[in-house]
Amino acid sequence: MTTLREARLQALLSMRQLARKAGLSPTTIYLLESGQRSPQLLTIYKLSRALGVAPDDIAEFRRAMDRESAGETSHEEERS
Repeated sequence: MTTLREARLQALLSMRQLARKAGLSPTTIYLLESGQRSPQLLTIYKLSRALGVAPDDIAEFRRAMDRESAGETSHEEERS
């Protein structure tokens, strides 16, 4: 399974370029790639669409979706 960073690099995008394409802040991309933040569903959708991949193809997205379906919630708020 591919990580967000690997998918971004395969798409030949910088963090800033991916952020712009997805309508997010570069800080959000950094925090997600470094594991300091777990993505919310809307963020997963935006990034998947910007990268042209299915959400299940990205390891961080799958973990977040698994937690969501298990009823676990994150207390961290995403800023974009």
